[in-house]
Amino acid sequence: MPVANCANCGARLPKDGRFCPECGVRTSVENDATAVEEIPPDETGRVPVHTVSVTPRYFGIAPPLALFAIAVAALAAAIVVLVAGKAIAGALLLAAAALFSVLFVTASKRLPENAVARVGRRVFATARDRTGFAVEAVSVHSTTRVELFRLRRELSELVAERAEAARALGEAVYVGAEDEIEAGRNRMSEIEQALADKEGEMTRVTAAANERIQRAQLQVQPTEVVEPPEVPEPMPAPSEPPQPVIVPEPSPVPSEPPMPVPSPEPSPEPSPPQPEQPS
Repeated sequence: MPVANCANCGARLPKDGRFCPECGVRTSVENDATAVEEIPPDETGRVPVHTVSVTPRYFGIAPPLALFAIAVAALAAAIVVLVAGKAIAGALLLAAAALFSVLFVTASKRLPENAVARVGRRVFATARDRTGFAVEAVSVHSTTRVELFRLRRELSELVAERAEAARALGEAVYVGAEDEIEAGRNRMSEIEQALADKEGEMTRVTAAANERIQRAQLQVQPTEVVEPPEVPEPMPAPSEPPQPVIVPEPSPVPSEPPMPVPSPEPSPEPSPPQPEQPS
């Protein structure tokens, strides 16, 4: 006999059902057969589908356009107040403009994509990059000026020491003191080397500051695509026209020199037999 209620949630089970319609837990069926759901008589054919569009409503999110307008108004008011000479009020208005700008960016990210959100994020990103570049440029200029001021002061001290050493060397040459002349020359060489080192350090500090400013400026400037110049293919070097192949004349195969024909040694001819004489 099938179970009337689900053992997990207590919901009523359909006849010959294998799973609970409420919690989805498998139920125990005697024959373990596939449960067949009966179709209502009014849905035996095609069922029409109705599509309903719902307008999204966002609660707790301020309109991005209003936040953007407030941020621009606060920034304009801050500029006017700062020009008027009221630093504290201008600083407060600048802080309010920054706060509303952050709220605008946050709201535009949460809401669907629209033209106002895109333009606002682009403007905010541009302002942020340019502000970062301005802060970096001011920081580089201030630190470089302090460093160059220190180096120029040390350089002026070395120039004064060189003048004093030159005066002492002149007096030593005038009186003819060889030891003082040698010491004065060594002192002049040391001062000249120190002056060259200071000038090189000033050049390095200036070059490092320019490099930092250029790196910060590259982050603000738009990316430029530079097409490589078209390099023509090199033409092959002119070569001489092909000449006919010279085939050497065949030379006769050298033969062995003729050998003398051997002639046989002459042998004596046999004499004819003599007739016997009667005795």
